[in-house]
Amino acid sequence: MRVKVFYENWFAKLILFGGYTTIMLFGFILTKLKELSETTIRHERIHQKQFFECMEIAAIPSVLLAFNVSAWWLLLISLFYYILYLTEWFASFVYHLFTDNKIGDGKVNANAYRASAFEMEAKLNQDNPNYLKERKWGAWFRYYGKI
Repeated sequence: MRVKVFYENWFAKLILFGGYTTIMLFGFILTKLKELSETTIRHERIHQKQFFECMEIAAIPSVLLAFNVSAWWLLLISLFYYILYLTEWFASFVYHLFTDNKIGDGKVNANAYRASAFEMEAKLNQDNPNYLKERKWGAWFRYYGKI
């Protein structure tokens, strides 16, 4: 399957900092680079799958809340992935803040990032060219609780 990647994207250049060059944002793959390896594309495609699965999870409660409370709840559908991602990162950040040996060495954020279930699934399977074909729905769930 041919994947649309937005190369040398102005928005990616605007929001990505440090060594980060590529992001999956609301189902789109944006990069500062002129080209990407198949491994990086696969990594971001795994995040796409996760994003759309999170949309599916949030759809029913969001629609019910939209009809009964406020239409603003529909935003939850597209934001649920990011809410989970940031909640997971924050909890992991606090954990690593108190458990890492050297506080302040810059590793706390990196460790929190690597401990994300979303990142673990993507990182551990980005080298498998068949992963996206073999992957089961919600595969990222099994990475919770693993560090």
